[in-house]
Amino acid sequence: MIRSTPRILLVALALAGAAACSGELGRSEGPDPVDDPGAGVQCAPGVTAPGPTPRLTRLTHAQYDNTIRDLFGKDMKASAAFLEDPAFDGFNNNAKALTVTDRLARDYRRAAETIAADAVVDQAVLGNILPCAPEGDGEACARQLVRELGKRVYRRPLSAEQEEAYVAAFRRGNGLYDAGTPFEQGVRHVIEGMLQSPFFLYRIELSEELDGEIIPLDGYEVATRLSYLIWNSQPDDALLAQAESGALATPEGVEAEARRMLEDPKAARVIDDFHSQWLQMSRYQDLTKDPSVYPDFDAAVSSAMKAETQQFIRHVILEMEGDYAALMTEPVGFVNDKLAPIYGVEGEFTSELVETPLDPGTRAGLLTQAGFLSANAFPDHTSPIHRGVFIQRQILCATIPDPPPNIDTTLPPQQGEIKTTRDQVEAHTSPDACKTCHGVINPAGFAFEHFDPVGRYRADEHGEAIDATGTLRVGDEELRFDGALDLVTQLAESPVAERCYLSNWYRYGNARQLSPEDTCTINELDARLAGSGYNIKDLLVALTQTKTFRYRAVEEVEQ
Repeated sequence: MIRSTPRILLVALALAGAAACSGELGRSEGPDPVDDPGAGVQCAPGVTAPGPTPRLTRLTHAQYDNTIRDLFGKDMKASAAFLEDPAFDGFNNNAKALTVTDRLARDYRRAAETIAADAVVDQAVLGNILPCAPEGDGEACARQLVRELGKRVYRRPLSAEQEEAYVAAFRRGNGLYDAGTPFEQGVRHVIEGMLQSPFFLYRIELSEELDGEIIPLDGYEVATRLSYLIWNSQPDDALLAQAESGALATPEGVEAEARRMLEDPKAARVIDDFHSQWLQMSRYQDLTKDPSVYPDFDAAVSSAMKAETQQFIRHVILEMEGDYAALMTEPVGFVNDKLAPIYGVEGEFTSELVETPLDPGTRAGLLTQAGFLSANAFPDHTSPIHRGVFIQRQILCATIPDPPPNIDTTLPPQQGEIKTTRDQVEAHTSPDACKTCHGVINPAGFAFEHFDPVGRYRADEHGEAIDATGTLRVGDEELRFDGALDLVTQLAESPVAERCYLSNWYRYGNARQLSPEDTCTINELDARLAGSGYNIKDLLVALTQTKTFRYRAVEEVEQ
């Protein structure tokens, strides 16, 4: 049963239209190179300014689903029917791209109706949100529901006007539906309206009072930023209580809550979401390999590769409380019966992934895992170019342009002096026009040539010796390496790679591209984290201590 679009959704559409960016937005599978828009900016010690974080940011579909789950205590997976969130500048939570199209508005309406109907039919769900037992016409209980559920949905207390509007919606809901008691029908109508409100669909910041030349966020706005940074979902009751008490007005109060929240299992949501996009883990799914060469490679293998990487990241960050170097070098896998043959480990394995020590002479962290190696290879041969581009763009934040259109990517055959994949790539990229890019791409990719297209370690390629040596310029340093283990160990200690990882978290955490104002903030964060060993939990906490996180820049209005 679909009714006309409620007035509250029309407000959302108006806000969405005001925030929409013009032109077509391109898609990408992972973070693009992070150009430094603040090149040449002079930073005074201790002096930073908040970057232009948007006042209006639509929830991503993942955030929408997480928030619904936390509101109602049930995973309803409503966003499965939505069109995919667009990736812009590398992440799909960039506010610039998160508009509401006509199609998405209709999807939100249908989802709200479905969720509301389910909420009043499922007694467990209704019990999660109902703060009282209805008596008489139920309006007194409905008002209490509006006030308490509304605070969680809006992520701040409702105004008196908003409260009255929803109580009126409760009255209108009586008799509107074919099933349920009058009270349940009224509650259903209230939920439908709340879930189509811009205050639910968007993270909206209303603070206007100046502190010098910047605007401090109020407690509820800080709580919302905090919860979506660390949980990818709404604030819980404890965080809302801290917002109400004024505890989030100080850096110390924000840090205390950030550290509490990082101990909650919900912290895994953001850890998963960020790393999935940074590592382009969507490419780990549905991998195919040449069945004549890899007859045992199937969908279950690629699925296990993705699950392993996800579990490894959670293990390092949330269980080990590890640093960036551990993420890049820890010689541990999460192996099942599908992955054991790839890693060459012995033992009795089932379909369950279990923590397994890997050979520290060949394996170290994320970049020697089967998922990365297989996703950056062809069905029947390796791809030093894909692996090298990934290292430059994702690990070092280097600007590597895409190849010219219609370029011939066919490698010369392995014959004569061309005996290995490295020989093929070197011959193919030898023209002068190719050297500028491939001079930095190829060496990084060649380091991984001891790993075949599914990620198995190999001593040779078809009987030919493998040359995995190279030299790579990284910032002011020249890295000389022999093999992937040598390279990733040096990258794990590279200030350039650490800062790149931080910059990607900064863009993801603030839902936008970098701006010149961010340069000094990132400099301070980098110095602070380098001094403490680049612990990843500390990195997340450090993001909450910046002026960019706790303040908003004054928007310039075009005349």
